[in-house]
Amino acid sequence: MISMFIGISCAWFVACCEFPGKKWFEWALILPLAIPTYISAYAYFDILELFSPFLIWIRSNFNLELMQFVDNFLVYIMTILVMSSVLYPYIYLLVRASFIRQGSQLIDAARTLGHNSISIFWRIILPMGRPAIFAGTSLVIMETLNDYGAVKHFGIPTFTSGIFRTWLGMGDMPGAIRLAAFLMLFILIFLFSEKKIRSRARFNENLGSNKPFQKILLHNYKSYLAIFCCLIPVALGFIIPVSRLSYWAWLSRASFLTINAVQLITNTLLLALLTSLITTLLAILLVFSTRFYNSKIVNFTNRFAILGYSVPGAVIAMGILLLNGQINYLTDWIMTGSLFLLVFAYIVRFMAVAWQPIDSGMERNCKELNNASRTLGSSTTRSLFFINLPLLRNTIITAGLLVFIDTIKELPLTLILRPFNFETLSTTTFDLSSQAQIQQSSIPALSIILLVAIPLVFLNYRIGKAQ
Repeated sequence: MISMFIGISCAWFVACCEFPGKKWFEWALILPLAIPTYISAYAYFDILELFSPFLIWIRSNFNLELMQFVDNFLVYIMTILVMSSVLYPYIYLLVRASFIRQGSQLIDAARTLGHNSISIFWRIILPMGRPAIFAGTSLVIMETLNDYGAVKHFGIPTFTSGIFRTWLGMGDMPGAIRLAAFLMLFILIFLFSEKKIRSRARFNENLGSNKPFQKILLHNYKSYLAIFCCLIPVALGFIIPVSRLSYWAWLSRASFLTINAVQLITNTLLLALLTSLITTLLAILLVFSTRFYNSKIVNFTNRFAILGYSVPGAVIAMGILLLNGQINYLTDWIMTGSLFLLVFAYIVRFMAVAWQPIDSGMERNCKELNNASRTLGSSTTRSLFFINLPLLRNTIITAGLLVFIDTIKELPLTLILRPFNFETLSTTTFDLSSQAQIQQSSIPALSIILLVAIPLVFLNYRIGKAQ
């Protein structure tokens, strides 16, 4: 709910209003997406200590049970705020794009009928943006279910942390499988319910009105309110964590060589580049085969292939390990202890990230041309290389960057499936923080943020230029 409130309100101010600093907030509001949830949790690791005098006062004046209740409550509130501050961009990006696409006719008609800005927001803008809100909220929920580092850091029991604790801590593989099965059941129920809720809703864009609506000019206290609402999530989700991590990195700069940061960056980039390249190529082939041949069977297999993004990384890792244990010796020798198994897991997890934009781009730009090409007897290869790839160049770059970003940030999959003595920035950050070396973990954490922030800002620039 907090991510939804932040994402919708910021998208409304940036897309529909004019106020000082709006251009800066357009791209600054996406920067928290560069910080994984577990790194943000490490940046706020000592905040709860500020409440120690308050908790001691409760114990002295009331009882121990009330103190424990308040302590647990504060931990949950802190975790929710930390995760919301870095996950809201999923909602913000989609809702902002939805608000920008809305034409001027409905809004101008509402103004003619005497509706003010607040009434237009609740009666027109918000209902028309409902699909984007649902889609962004679903992504936030999936990322929350997949999280392991943040909830482990704050000591909150979740399905993912329970799977790790049952499997690796207690050595109970069947129990971990049962937890994973319950989690998968919950996810399937959620996806089915979300689809059912939206099944009867119809949303049609008015193609006859491409003129953007007149932005609402904010003056005096309204402009200050907009600046405050946009600055708070940027500060909590990016400025404060990066500032604290930078300070700790300077204090622990002597450990730069100790943790071999150059090798960690090389390993991380290798995995991210391999995964983004292979995943994007497979997504192109899957989408093109479906669109060019109009095959229902291929379309069904495509839909099945992209379900991996809705499954937490720990569950995917368990499934792949179980599958690996059932195959023959030769394949087992090839897969076990190599990067192949980890890259394969990344592909399963992030196929939807590359598939969705490529499928949308091919539907919008290549459908009619593919039909004409097939009618004229052009070969499949010729149609792919001379029609689809040139038209989808920008979309393919976008898909590859999205997979690249998600691969760098992924933690549970990497922890479980990494080869022996193979470390990445994410695993090193997690290991150091687990050993209470928060300051030393700031160096790989900042490296992750930098590696993700550069393509993220570039991606936002390309999206803004296209719009």
